[in-house]
Amino acid sequence: MIYSLIKYLLKVTIYSYFRRVSILGQEYIPTQGPVIFVANHPSALIDPLVVITGIKRRINPIAAAEFFGGKIKTWILKNKFHMIPVYRPDLTKDLSKTSNTDMFTHCHQLLLNQGALLIFPEGTSETDKGVRNLKTGAARIALDAERLSENKIKVQIIPIGLNYSNSHQFRSDLFIKVGPPILTENIDSDTDNQVHDLTYLIKTGLIDTLLHTGSKELNKLTNSIENFYQNYLEESMEIKKGDAFRHFEIQKKVIEATMYSLANHKDKAVKISNRIKKHLDRNKSEGIYLSDAFKKLAFREVIELIFGFPAYLLGCILNLLPFLLVKKIFKGIQIKETFRGSVAMIIGLFIFLFWYISVVIISTLITKISIIGILIFVVGYLSGLYAISWSKLFFIFSQKLSTYRMKKLKSKAYHEIRTEQKNLLEALNEFRAIFDLKNN
Repeated sequence: MIYSLIKYLLKVTIYSYFRRVSILGQEYIPTQGPVIFVANHPSALIDPLVVITGIKRRINPIAAAEFFGGKIKTWILKNKFHMIPVYRPDLTKDLSKTSNTDMFTHCHQLLLNQGALLIFPEGTSETDKGVRNLKTGAARIALDAERLSENKIKVQIIPIGLNYSNSHQFRSDLFIKVGPPILTENIDSDTDNQVHDLTYLIKTGLIDTLLHTGSKELNKLTNSIENFYQNYLEESMEIKKGDAFRHFEIQKKVIEATMYSLANHKDKAVKISNRIKKHLDRNKSEGIYLSDAFKKLAFREVIELIFGFPAYLLGCILNLLPFLLVKKIFKGIQIKETFRGSVAMIIGLFIFLFWYISVVIISTLITKISIIGILIFVVGYLSGLYAISWSKLFFIFSQKLSTYRMKKLKSKAYHEIRTEQKNLLEALNEFRAIFDLKNN
């Protein structure tokens, strides 16, 4: 009961924290039978919550033992949240626990009883695109569970790619891609290196579900190209902004094309990359941060800014106090980058939950009408979300005004930026044509 309630609250929080959550490949999620879900790990606490709340069946996550803490916290995490501690040799003082015999036994027993595990095989959390080198634990657990059952069970390993636009930013986007099952029967049973071979298949499966470059340097390069070229590509291909799957496909193509260009036309590709960086830096120096800033102001945007202002104001009034409180508390906490989004989301959950419960109780006591409190809660929540959407629209509007002012007051700088933008688009389109020709 407690687990179900907290799971529901966390799901509401996740869908409030992210602007858009899209899932592709739900048909690959087994509703029964032994299964190990494996996922990348860019955001320490958000990652397991996203997977657990997105899958209906009960999942047992494997988590680092150092996060369990004292006896009461350990009991709650083990018995109410079904977590299994894993001890890392570099962080565990009690060396007798580093073999993790109890953890492996627990996992084997769960799979033998048709249960589900969640493992982050990278071992640690780092804010990176793609997947890093994997630990062998998931492969070992799957192979050993099947051996213990005398091959009466078949463990499915399901790769899950968590693709955040920015996991540490409120109202960012999350695209989840679930890959097809990986089975132990897909590796050579006669080899002595089954664990290594299965781990390789797991990594390959994860790469297919992610925007994977393989290096931080290449991540930076593809990020700058995406920032400059993504909107142009999607508009030229008539892709709707809410189409997460097509957006993901385009990002994949940009990565593939960039890697191909670096391998075959390195000097030219590096020069273009440096020009894009200089171009984006110059835009920022002029106060321009969005590619949409150079587009004309749409009539629809003006209408929404005017008629949506009262709803924006209402959202601010009903949510400003808890929002500022969350911001103040979060600023006072010193944490690792990988925990930033997770901590902000958890603080937001408790502060806003307390705020709205208080508003409902106080308004009910004052008016003696319970429906008033519930109405304020619903209106406050919806208008709060709209206030964020409206403020982003206003930012786009201010960016377009900035480019208009620059065009009138600094026409030389404006035309230099626009000319370079046009030249860079032509150069990237040339690379795109070469890449498309190679693939066709």
